[in-house]
This record gives sequence, C-alpha cells and structure tokens, in this order.
Amino acid sequence: MSNPYQPDPYGGYGQQQQPQYGAPQYPPPPPQQPGYGYGYPQQQPQPYAPAPAPAPLPNSAATASVVLGFVGILTVCFYGGFLGLIGLGVGIAGLNKSNQTGVGRNAAIGGIVLNVLSVLISIAVVVFYLSVKT
Repeated sequence: MSNPYQPDPYGGYGQQQQPQYGAPQYPPPPPQQPGYGYGYPQQQPQPYAPAPAPAPLPNSAATASVVLGFVGILTVCFYGGFLGLIGLGVGIAGLNKSNQTGVGRNAAIGGIVLNVLSVLISIAVVVFYLSVKT
C-alpha cells in the first residue's frame, strides 16, 4: 500500500516525468548585516546598567508591637495590661508606618491583636481577683 502524502516514485498514473539534472534549487540566503557573522544576533551593549531597586527597610515598630504583645500575654499577672497598652500604641504607630512604606502591615495588625488580647486578659484577671476576694 502506498503513502498518499508522498509523490509517486513511478511518475503518476502512467505519465512519465522528465528527469531533472543539476543541483537542486534552494532559495537564496537572507542578507546578513555587516559585523554580525554567523549564529544568533547579539545585543547591542547598553550605555549603563539600571540600578537595582533598594530593599525596603523592616518595620521595627510592627515587630516591637508583636514582641510586646507576646511578653504582655506571658506576664499578664504582673504587668501585662501596661505592656498591652504600650504595645497597642506601638502597633498603631507601626500600622501607620506600614501604610507609608508598604512593609510590615501583617505584623502590625498581629501586634495590635496580641496587645488587645493582653489588655483583655489582664482586665479579666483583675475582675476575677476582685470577685474571689470578696
């Protein structure tokens, strides 16, 4: 069975093809630009390299707020409420700074939540202590 996509080696249906002599005719090569040679075209050298963007500075107020929140929760019996209030103010400052710089927003929100939790736990401890004592 013959392949329908290849030409018939016998010249078709009883028709004779004339043999072709000489070199096969290929399309002419594309014109080359002077100075490039063979291979892939090379990029022209840049007059200057663009400077990399500076790395953003960390939001230290947001980090301090998270640390104060943890310490405030761990030491709620002694001075957790005071640390919670201080950490709440630092967390709000860190949130304002993150709105300007775009760095540390999640840490600032986490610090605010931890400090509010510290203040609420310290209030609950004071209420529990006053209700048990009487």
